[in-house]
Amino acid sequence: MEDATQNFRDNAPRTSLKIKAADVPDTMTVFAFLARQTPYRAALRAMVEQHKAYRFIEMDLGTSLVDSLRSSVLDAIATFGQASWHRADGNSSTYGGFSLAYNPNHRDSLDPNSSSLGTPQNAGDKFFYNQRDRNRPIKDSYFDTYGFRYRTPASRHSDLGRFLDDLRAPLVRSRVGIIYGDRVDATDQNYLATAGWHRDEPVYENLRVNIPLQTDPNFVFEIEGEAPRHLEVGKAYSWDTHIPHRVYCRGPTKLARIHLVLGVSPWFTYSQSDDSWEPNEFFGKVHPFELLRTGRIHSRLHA
Repeated sequence: MEDATQNFRDNAPRTSLKIKAADVPDTMTVFAFLARQTPYRAALRAMVEQHKAYRFIEMDLGTSLVDSLRSSVLDAIATFGQASWHRADGNSSTYGGFSLAYNPNHRDSLDPNSSSLGTPQNAGDKFFYNQRDRNRPIKDSYFDTYGFRYRTPASRHSDLGRFLDDLRAPLVRSRVGIIYGDRVDATDQNYLATAGWHRDEPVYENLRVNIPLQTDPNFVFEIEGEAPRHLEVGKAYSWDTHIPHRVYCRGPTKLARIHLVLGVSPWFTYSQSDDSWEPNEFFGKVHPFELLRTGRIHSRLHA
């Protein structure tokens, strides 16, 4: 551990290293290019022992804040609308929501409100974050997490907007996610056994925070190797999203499950003025979960 940490410090950038999105080739995501241009691999090695201590974080938000966020999100849906999850075989009938961040150069030419809800390039059973057609350009695709660097109009709405304004890290691919309980067949044994398993980016790339706003005990979260658990209103959650996990409905309900699914960049800052990224002061020094736990991602999010 000490050798890896010292090695990172010896190779860490000594001066500002700005990397413009325009310089990223079509064959790479913005983050992959950032990782190549910085001592990112050494930074990961310095985190190995710390990472073992983290798997799942639960934080108390309180009912007052969550009530205001739920009201704001419902009003945003009425104002800006909602969309279904995009896929090649037709949009999903059971999952949707609206985007909180968008990419103005999105290759799928999706409107900002739905641009982070999947991709019409993937079949319905292929929604792993890196499960893509290798023959297609990846920059500005759904899989280019840091391409989603602009806030949508809906993300600026009332209390939701004010909550997101207080983030201390750049918002990247994020959404309000809705599972329509009355459209899920919870008696389908194949659905109960297999539905929804996927992996997302490592937390060093995209630190995700999940905030339940409206739910039913029949909606459960499951991470590989652990028993399913219900994510409660009044709390916020984060976990190692690179471990296979899923959300599914284990019983009948007419209630829609509405969650904020926030993604932030823990180790890079973004400048909209010149559309550039650069390592921040925590790069390779503080684990993303430690940033979250201590309120350095958002003052209302801490353990």
